[in-house]
Amino acid sequence: MKTPYTTNDLNPKAVMDRKSVTENEWFYMVEGIFNTINHSMIGVVCIYTSWLCWMNGFEKLYTWHVFLTLIGYHLLMAEGIVLLYSGNGWTQKLSHTHKRTVHWLIEVVGCSCCVVGIALEIYYRQSTNRRHFSSTHSIVGLISLVFLALTLVNGLMALFAAELRKRIRPIYSKLGHYLTGTVCYVLGMVAIVLAYEKKIYRQNTITEGITMMTVFTIAVIVLSMIGVVKAIYNQCKTLVK
Repeated sequence: MKTPYTTNDLNPKAVMDRKSVTENEWFYMVEGIFNTINHSMIGVVCIYTSWLCWMNGFEKLYTWHVFLTLIGYHLLMAEGIVLLYSGNGWTQKLSHTHKRTVHWLIEVVGCSCCVVGIALEIYYRQSTNRRHFSSTHSIVGLISLVFLALTLVNGLMALFAAELRKRIRPIYSKLGHYLTGTVCYVLGMVAIVLAYEKKIYRQNTITEGITMMTVFTIAVIVLSMIGVVKAIYNQCKTLVK
């Protein structure tokens, strides 16, 4: 009777291939777990803050500022960035063209929420004779708004990179979009973290709730940037070749 072969009977190349497959399976599993955690934290913070906004009253303009900027940055921008990542669960079966279309739709709506939210806060401060951009939170938010405008411009360039290739190499358009988009998103999320010390949060929730949202938001920034950092790294490697 022929005995079954063992790992030692396999040639070295077959052993290495089997080991590589096993490592890839573990990597994709861990990647999927962290991706799910990221989506969960995005949802928890958005639902929790929406409830706080309800408690504070949507008849107040400031409440709309908090709600719209949170939805814009923490929900739509984050999901618009993550969906392009190969490890993102709900977009894995979409083609690159479909991912790009969904990305644009989500980001346009997200940017619109941010612009309207910031505009309402400016109008509110103007109508109540309050100082503009007098805190770290507001200054960081303003800088993020500037990069948001830049991101939309070079985003259009990246979208029509094929048509503009005679004027500018597509890799420059895409890399510029990645860089300005990253700065816009990170600064916007930092502004949200700084906002957790504002009165709307302190009056409507407990300290542990603020701590939870701070930790979750920082974690979302890190996890959402994984795919972008990999893309920027690959673009830079292509440039130096």
